[in-house]
This record gives sequence, C-alpha cells and structure tokens, in this order.
Amino acid sequence: MKPMQALADSSSSRPARRAQRGVSMLFALVALVMLTLGAVALVRSIDTGTLVLGNLGFKQDALSAGSVGTERAIGWLQANMGATLDKDQLANGYSSVAMPKLDPTGRTVASAATSLVLVDWTGANSCDPPGRNGRPVVCLPASAEIAVNGGNKVRYVITRLCAASGPPDATNDCVLPVVSTGGGSSQRGSLGYGGSTRFIAQSLGTYYRIITRTEGVRGTVAYTETLVHF
Repeated sequence: MKPMQALADSSSSRPARRAQRGVSMLFALVALVMLTLGAVALVRSIDTGTLVLGNLGFKQDALSAGSVGTERAIGWLQANMGATLDKDQLANGYSSVAMPKLDPTGRTVASAATSLVLVDWTGANSCDPPGRNGRPVVCLPASAEIAVNGGNKVRYVITRLCAASGPPDATNDCVLPVVSTGGGSSQRGSLGYGGSTRFIAQSLGTYYRIITRTEGVRGTVAYTETLVHF
C-alpha cells in the first residue's frame, strides 16, 4: 500500500508546480516591461543631453564669430579716424550720436509715446516689427553682412558716445576715458576715496560702442557689446 500512496502524492503535486511556473512567467514579463521602459527613458535622456550640449556649442560658436565682427568694426574705425567719424556713416552702420534709447534686440515693451531706436539687422525692413503699436521708431541700418566659418553671419553697428554730431570738443558732450593726473599713492592694490591720486577726463579719444549680431546655424542668435577708444 505504501508505493500506491507515494504515487498518489506525486500526481497531486503536479498542478501546484504548474501554478508556480505561471507566476514566475508573470514576474518575468513585468521585469521585462520595466527594463524596457528604463531603457527608453535612458535613451531619451541621452538624446536630450546631446541636444542641449549641441545648442550650447552652437551658441558658443556664434559668440566667437561675433568677435570677428568686432574686429572688423575696430578696423573700420581706425581706417576712418578724424572728420569722417564726426558725422553719421549709416551705410557702414555708424552713428556719431550715442542714441541712449537704442534697443539692439527689438524686444523693448514701451508705450506708443516712447520713441525707440532699432537696428535693421537683416536689411529687410526689420525696423518695423509687428506689434509695435504705432511707436515712433528711429531705424539704424547695420553694416554689410560678414560671413564667418561655420555658417555664421555677422553684422555690426557702431555708435559714438557723444551727445551730438560734430567734433568731440568742449562744446560736444562726449564720454572720455578717465585717466590719472599722476602722483604717488601709499595705498596698495587699489585707490580709495580721498587718496592722493586724482582722476580727470582728458582728451584721449571718445568711446565707441560696438554691437554685433550673429546668426548661426539652427536659428542661433548671439549679441555682443564692446566699448573701445583710441
């Protein structure tokens, strides 16, 4: 009788083993789904990081290209020193007046009574942006386009930091460099208020403001601003 009982016990355990095998398959499928979702999330994260790094690279490249426009502007100023810079040279993107209301990006929100100075960066009437609500706008043309390696396109505008056109003499309020009159100082590292050294404005040449705008690849736009004097 004992062998018969052992056979019965063996046959009764088969359905339980089959049920255990079904539960294992369910856990395996759940784990597979979780691993798949994790892999998809990891791939998307890597793609997003690569896109962000690429955009930063394009932005840095556009900023570097802006230095080429600044150098061209400085070269133009050096080649036209004298009476030429006492009046506007709009064909070359030069204004002999400071234009304190200049808005290089064209994003200033102002009332209709506020006059703005905008820059025509494209030569396609960009000084008349939509939605300006009848604001009076002074349009300053930019320089000719400068092609830079990497598909970047640079333009610049120059404004002389003077209140009016004409020579930068005593009758024209121009921003001049502040230089030392000489003399010694017992202070180290810096000059404090009330020190023996004095600073006055001397006629070493007025300041010029150079603004560049770079159009890069994938719609990248970068602005730079530089102050120079000669």
